[in-house]
Amino acid sequence: MNATPAGRDPRSAYSRHITTRLLDFTGVTTPWTRRLWDAGSFLALEELHEAGVWVDRKVLSQSAVDWQRQALERLLGGDPALGSKPYRRELQECVKTTLTIASEGRRKLRHLIDVGRPGYLDRWAACVAVDDPPKPELVARTVAAHLLDSGHSLAGLQRWLRDGRQNLSAVDLLSEAASLLARPPRGWSVVVPFRALHRHEELAAHLPHWRTADETRALIAEAGLTPPERTVGSLVFTVEARDATRAVETVSDLVDRMQARARFAAGGPVLPLGDAYVAGEAKPVPLQQPARGAQVLSLAAERRLYVVGGEVQRFGEQARSTVDDALEIASGLNHGPLAPALAGGWASLESLLTEARDPDERGKAVAATRAAALVAASWPRAELTALSHRIREVKGDELAARLGACVSNRDRAAVIAAELRNRSSLPLVRSWRTGSDVASVLRLRELLADERRVLERVRGYVEVSLRRLYRCRNIVLHGGSTGGVALPATLRVTAPLVGAALDRLTHAHLATGISPIALASRAETALRLVGDDLGQDLCDLLE
Repeated sequence: MNATPAGRDPRSAYSRHITTRLLDFTGVTTPWTRRLWDAGSFLALEELHEAGVWVDRKVLSQSAVDWQRQALERLLGGDPALGSKPYRRELQECVKTTLTIASEGRRKLRHLIDVGRPGYLDRWAACVAVDDPPKPELVARTVAAHLLDSGHSLAGLQRWLRDGRQNLSAVDLLSEAASLLARPPRGWSVVVPFRALHRHEELAAHLPHWRTADETRALIAEAGLTPPERTVGSLVFTVEARDATRAVETVSDLVDRMQARARFAAGGPVLPLGDAYVAGEAKPVPLQQPARGAQVLSLAAERRLYVVGGEVQRFGEQARSTVDDALEIASGLNHGPLAPALAGGWASLESLLTEARDPDERGKAVAATRAAALVAASWPRAELTALSHRIREVKGDELAARLGACVSNRDRAAVIAAELRNRSSLPLVRSWRTGSDVASVLRLRELLADERRVLERVRGYVEVSLRRLYRCRNIVLHGGSTGGVALPATLRVTAPLVGAALDRLTHAHLATGISPIALASRAETALRLVGDDLGQDLCDLLE
């Protein structure tokens, strides 16, 4: 009797790994080391198709799009669910062309995207049903990216996964994901009450979606929710979205747009109460979305978070480091409108990781290459350190005691690396995150088995995303548009990566005074020499 394929067995480590990683990729508080680092295959193809417009308008250079094409060609080769062999052959030939706005290749690419997108998740379900399925990490990454790129929110997908789907086989889970994606977006009614809305009597009262204070309270009470006490009225938005959280995210962007307009009207404030009321939801939804995951933890770790302005301040003489400037420029990454976040995120990297002597042919995009090296070099220690804090005490096992005796995170990471090399399992704390820790152990074992190959792959993923950030920044600043097809996904994916790069640069600035360019050079050299006799240990790649 033949064994059940791992993808069809809900109890298999394979199926559990895919479910766990989908939960990681849709968690709003997931650390950057375990987040999604790239967009999905079809969004990448859509972005390439759109690039012809921006090249024609001189917003993107042909060399930038050529790099994009070549990177995409490599990545698509690793996606077995794209389609049949003839389809993939046609797609690869199409991607190799210049894809100028009036080219046959670009028209063909549009058709191929439209043909291949339907059934993509069904094909993934078929891929994992075989005896030798693709790696679970690849499956989870591409499926999560496709769902998010298609309009689902992180929180919406997280709820969907936790609603009785955590114990499904990989095949059943992906089949249900395909059914979820097949449902058309539905209409949502979102009520946004305002605490203050300047001159609302004359500027808002005539709008068909405006509701007075009394009407607002009655509308919310009818939905079975407690109406707010203080409100001057509300705006009721109708949104088509795949889930309630995405609907509120859309409305939050609209409120941001209103506030931006109000700043130019020399008027009073536009202050929403803070919650949105969605018809059919059991409780209000915060209008302010969770932070996008850009964290610079070294400011607190080095006890320098508030070390600003302790000396006498004189006009025109304030001392500012380049790192301080970069952190201020990038401060919109976590919250706020899309355009400033994208522009500020890229500008912070460019300001720290480029210099006048850089070769012209590499341009400012070299900041993405250098930042990717920094992020890849910092990933092993970050993951090893996180695991070190998840070890429980077990009778007869002195691992927890040895970790407790370590005086630094570097030492703790080194202990875990040695244990992963020398023993079959780790005594992990049993909790709701154990599955994520187990998946981390598997990734780290793969890293330890082939350090150079895995780190080069990680660096490649990060560089592809940060180069996308560079192109999106150009679309915003040089194209004057916030409508680029990849802009929202780019911000979601790159905010944590930019934060990770800034964290390493800030730590180096505070702890050792090493310049950002020098640290990036150190990271690039360490990645090239990893595994060599003269190379650095995985825990010391930035030392």
